[in-house]
Amino acid sequence: MKVKRIFTPDREKRVEEAIGRAESVTSGEIVPMVVDQSDAYLHVDFIGALILQFVAFLAAIWLLPTFDYLSILAVQVLGLVVGFLAFRYLAPLKRIGLSPKIAEEEVFEKALRVFRELEMQRTAERTGILILVSLLEHRVQVLADSGINARVKSGTWDEVVEIVLAGIKRGDLCQGLCDAIERCGEILAHDFPVQPDDVNELPDRLHKG
Repeated sequence: MKVKRIFTPDREKRVEEAIGRAESVTSGEIVPMVVDQSDAYLHVDFIGALILQFVAFLAAIWLLPTFDYLSILAVQVLGLVVGFLAFRYLAPLKRIGLSPKIAEEEVFEKALRVFRELEMQRTAERTGILILVSLLEHRVQVLADSGINARVKSGTWDEVVEIVLAGIKRGDLCQGLCDAIERCGEILAHDFPVQPDDVNELPDRLHKG
């Protein structure tokens, strides 16, 4: 499932409203982003291509009535192309070939890049927090800026991650993300309550990529 198909305008509005409710009780700035995948993982596509090429070679040897070099070569080339495209565009196949460790590293790196690209470190009190959901990997990464990390214990955001993942398992990522955003607001309100002169420093919107 692609981000654009999941988040219709109505669902995007629900996320924006959830951000507004969460930030009504905290000076923290909550930014959700959902991406189709955190990396192209070309190595997985090439491995898939080689596997299908080999399968095609064995099938050709077994099924062709005579040993014809050109026919076998053609079948192998076809297997190579089909394998590459299959692993390139079919998420379940790519997920099978993807190492959990590499997926974890790439999602974390993606979150770091997004944090910088959105200039979340520029909030006055360093209170930006990113919730990144990467669909292909079925992973969620929460990154908080230094102001938050100085006062909120490590491991606190594991609960937020689990809330999003529970939404994905239910087939309702939108509600899971909304629940996670509001939980972030509750957590942040303890150490970063909203101030009378609070300024909304980051847009209340869902980022998609």
